[in-house]
Amino acid sequence: MDAVGSVWGSDRIGVKLSPYWRREPAFTADAEMLTDYDLLLKRLSDTDLAYLHLVGPEPDTGTDDTFTAFTHYRGAVIANLGFTQASGNELLERQLADAVSFGAPFIANPDLVDRFTHGHPLAAGSRDTYFAGGAEGYTDYPAVAGSYYSRRRQAP
Repeated sequence: MDAVGSVWGSDRIGVKLSPYWRREPAFTADAEMLTDYDLLLKRLSDTDLAYLHLVGPEPDTGTDDTFTAFTHYRGAVIANLGFTQASGNELLERQLADAVSFGAPFIANPDLVDRFTHGHPLAAGSRDTYFAGGAEGYTDYPAVAGSYYSRRRQAP
């Protein structure tokens, strides 16, 4: 990171960390590993990163205070994984992150902001198709009628 920062400036670097990643190759976040992340975040706090993108655990892990554990990081934090509109807003209200990102919900809901704003239900995504190539499961999800996104799709 120091080498890249010396060329581009550390304020143009974002770092993504996934301490609870459970997909292949899977591992379990234990106390020793989280201590390593703790040390890394302390080191990153001494830099001028643009942001830290911190991916939390899957919602079904029972680990609900992930972002509290990393509050000593002093830079901008983008939180991700398994958030609903309510849980994302709660995290922001508790000042545990500066922003919340939505991956899978955004793929299945190209008009996610409109859906959140107007209280429309979210479409369910199909994880098997997200990275399979082609439009199916990636760009073929319908938008809510009348949403900004649906109007843009109908424009000539």
